[in-house]
Amino acid sequence: MRLTLLLVALAALQLFAADAPKADAKPVVLLTGFEPFGGAKINESWETVKTFQGKEINGYTIQTALLPVIYDEMDAPLKQAIAKHKPDIVISFGVGTRVIQIETLARNGYHPMKPADNKDKAPPREKIIPDGKDTIPTELPTEKIVAALKEAKIGVTTSTDAGGYLCNECFYRLMSLKDGPPVRGFIHVPPYKVKDPAGGVFDAEKLQRAVQTIVETVTKK
Repeated sequence: MRLTLLLVALAALQLFAADAPKADAKPVVLLTGFEPFGGAKINESWETVKTFQGKEINGYTIQTALLPVIYDEMDAPLKQAIAKHKPDIVISFGVGTRVIQIETLARNGYHPMKPADNKDKAPPREKIIPDGKDTIPTELPTEKIVAALKEAKIGVTTSTDAGGYLCNECFYRLMSLKDGPPVRGFIHVPPYKVKDPAGGVFDAEKLQRAVQTIVETVTKK
């Protein structure tokens, strides 16, 4: 009996130790991107952020997570990644704009045209979270990010409407999290080969440089 109790106690201590953050652990930035949709072979948001997995920027370790383009089902992987990595900062990315677009306002609703997701299903409701707030502002330092991207000669703008598809759902769910990471928000990136009004075109190198600049700005002391 004593041996059994001892083994149970040791197992509990091991679990606690595994879950407890290490004293010397570096803070984490979580970057998320989406899987391809609409018949595309790739999604530039994921192709870009996945290259940062495990890197260190300004003393922060970068972790990444891939989200599905499926209404409601994108919520669980987002929450699981946050629970696993316990990030101080979360920046979610999606594709579909002409320049880097910092989304400043998450909206609790879907597009009136009810576009289908990757399971060919329309939005399940009018609102993302029925009892949620109508809008929630970003917690990213928008002005600093815009200034840094402009200095890097990368086309950038801001927006108060992330669209009514999965990007806005991700943005709204992220901003709705209770006791969520203190710094969080959503940013759109252009597809490859789109002309950048700041010069050149948006290709893999430029999108990676943009994300690098964004993370450096957000983590700057």
